[in-house]
Amino acid sequence: MSQVFAVAAWWLCLEAIGWVAWPLAATFLGGTASRGAAFAKHLGLLLAGYLLWLLVSLKVLENTRTAMLLVLLLVAGLSWFFTRQQRLGELWRAQRRELLAAEVVFLVAFAGYLAFRAFDPAINHTEKPMDFGFLNAILRSRTFPPNDMWLSGYAISYYYFGYLLMSLPAKLLAVPNGVAYNLALGTVFALTVTGAYGLVRDLAAGRAGERARRYGLLGAVMVAIAGNLEGFLELLHARSVGSAAFWSWVNIPALSEAPASGGWLPDLDWWWWRATRLIQDMNPLGKLPEVITEFPSFSFILGDLHPHVMALPFGLLALATAWNLLATTPGLPEGSRVELTRGRSIAWPALPSLPLLLPLVVGALGFLNSWDMPTYALVVLLAYAIGRAWRYRRLGGAWASETIGFALLLAVLSLAFYLPFYIGFRSQAAGLGVVSYTKTPWLQYLLIFGPFLVVLAPWLIGQGLAMVHRPRFLRAYGVALVAALALPALLAAGVGGLGSILLAIIGSAFQAPWLAFTLALLVALGAAVLWSRLHAPHAGDAAPTFALLLTVTALLLTFGTEFVFIRDGFDTRMNTMFKFYYQAWALFGIAAAWGVSEIARRAREGGLGGRLWLGGVALVLLAALYYPGAAAASKAGLFAGPATLDGTACLDPSAGEGAAIAWLKEHVTGSPTILEAPGDEYRWEQSRVSAWTGLPTVLGWAIHEGQWGRDGALLAERQADVAAIYQGHNAATVRALLDKYGVAYVYVGPFERQKYGLGTNTIALFDRIMERAYDQDEVIIYRR
Repeated sequence: MSQVFAVAAWWLCLEAIGWVAWPLAATFLGGTASRGAAFAKHLGLLLAGYLLWLLVSLKVLENTRTAMLLVLLLVAGLSWFFTRQQRLGELWRAQRRELLAAEVVFLVAFAGYLAFRAFDPAINHTEKPMDFGFLNAILRSRTFPPNDMWLSGYAISYYYFGYLLMSLPAKLLAVPNGVAYNLALGTVFALTVTGAYGLVRDLAAGRAGERARRYGLLGAVMVAIAGNLEGFLELLHARSVGSAAFWSWVNIPALSEAPASGGWLPDLDWWWWRATRLIQDMNPLGKLPEVITEFPSFSFILGDLHPHVMALPFGLLALATAWNLLATTPGLPEGSRVELTRGRSIAWPALPSLPLLLPLVVGALGFLNSWDMPTYALVVLLAYAIGRAWRYRRLGGAWASETIGFALLLAVLSLAFYLPFYIGFRSQAAGLGVVSYTKTPWLQYLLIFGPFLVVLAPWLIGQGLAMVHRPRFLRAYGVALVAALALPALLAAGVGGLGSILLAIIGSAFQAPWLAFTLALLVALGAAVLWSRLHAPHAGDAAPTFALLLTVTALLLTFGTEFVFIRDGFDTRMNTMFKFYYQAWALFGIAAAWGVSEIARRAREGGLGGRLWLGGVALVLLAALYYPGAAAASKAGLFAGPATLDGTACLDPSAGEGAAIAWLKEHVTGSPTILEAPGDEYRWEQSRVSAWTGLPTVLGWAIHEGQWGRDGALLAERQADVAAIYQGHNAATVRALLDKYGVAYVYVGPFERQKYGLGTNTIALFDRIMERAYDQDEVIIYRR
């Protein structure tokens, strides 16, 4: 299959999936201005992937191309059944402009990203081998949960739904795996761009009118394309702008110590990596646990097909669901009364169209990237609560019972719909830890979120000043501020008791807590404004309230990481900041893009302050756009090399290990166990056979398996057994160990020879107990 044909076929497959689900999206998100026009592909992929996963997990179907076609027919049947009352012709005429606009945005994003990836397609660094292995394991597995390619006999213990979704077009079209990997990345990027565009476009529609699409495009840029402001500092440093004292004050050691190139790009190949390593946490021993603050632009340039990246467009779908709830629930009738006892009753939650899709969308985030579900579920719940508060005009018993009932339904069904996943899932989370010795410098925080805060911080303060004369607001702000200031101590006490409180206080005294204090003020202000809006008429107020909800949620996420973290194998706040800052970026980005529409409206009305503010925002955004252009050019080698979308082209398929892997792909069906030497983490040339074929091996990257909740004793035992096989001198012992793991193929390549010192005696032993199925270029594959 030619790569051009593969790209066209993949795009047409996504189009078919989107159009099949279009009537459902238009019904489910019917309260938005565009009726979910930008989210048809998101919903179609989600529904098709869910039905395939569920039916295969329940042993009703097998993971085959026929099953995939069947679930697409099921989605089409669901679309017809639930929207049969509508006339599709009328729906098309009402939506066609929005649908076509969303299609153009998707196609441009998809093609543009693939043009970049064509100059940097290789699956040969960072954690790409892991991502590629998961994708290949799912493509090869006929049952779910799929086999773990790095721990034979076990299923994947990871949130693998994103890989499953990307396997749909790959398997349907039989696209070569190396090309499918990059097409999957292009799909995730285009879905993210389109989702951000559609959500901001709908938020801005009420006040911006025809200009709403412009702000939708701005939303796509701010969420998926813009970088943080460290990239602009890279430009200044490369041009030798700034004194040594300035760079010392900036306090990014890797940047201040880098050579100045004198050009428009920094010298080092991977200079763009520094933008995600701005925060240096130092503990009392002087160690520096690495803190990661990744953002979408970096992710798409790096090209790792990770769960937190694949979850991003579906997080935007959840936000669109929340926006639809906020827009529609005020108009829903009061919930049906359910009598508990004589004279006492509660209100059953009033639900929008196709309510079962709510937990399906929210629950998917737990399967896509479990870190995301609590955050987006909270936004969905609060959007419902606000909408119903506007319906009742007071926070009485009916409102409370509806909100609690909705929360219970959402939580229970979101877990129940994906229960087969949770039954076998093992998380490395081990409770909460206290951040007692460090705080985030305010400058680094501004460098990360500055493109959004330049919009949102003044807007939020302005909202508060406009309400300062209201007693309700002042009371709410006082309570919220006390709660925000007390929250760190309460969290520390809840996690570690009085000693943790003292450590947190001492740590804050030595590590300037100015950012945490500022965030407490902003969180309290946002919460008070949001509370005041609950008691006000909602007409024309829904979009500002939703932007406020996203802003407060993002502020809370980043505020919380100053005091507690989720304990895992790293036992620092690194992973917590990584995941929560990533979510905050999306929330801030949507709110800020809508906020620009408000600033522009004020500027058009003739206010000098609005024009100056808009000009400042434009300058900051321009600075944030240096990073994606410069980083993409550097990562792609200035677009000078040969163009291909085959991520495996870095390995010659006609010689050496490339030829051996190609032979395995062609001649081995199903998922028999192979044996290769366990590899070291982040070494693409090790554990490559299993990663590139999806065939399970006895042990791959052991530390990663430990991070996925595997028992350390089990991994150590397998390390020893694999060594005993490759270094074995007794045929009976080797046979017994091969039988123990059900090994069907034994791979002997350059790494196995080097790692275990394989000589002629071991090869002769293997020849006595197995047959050579492949022997070429110092690679032997034995078949049992």
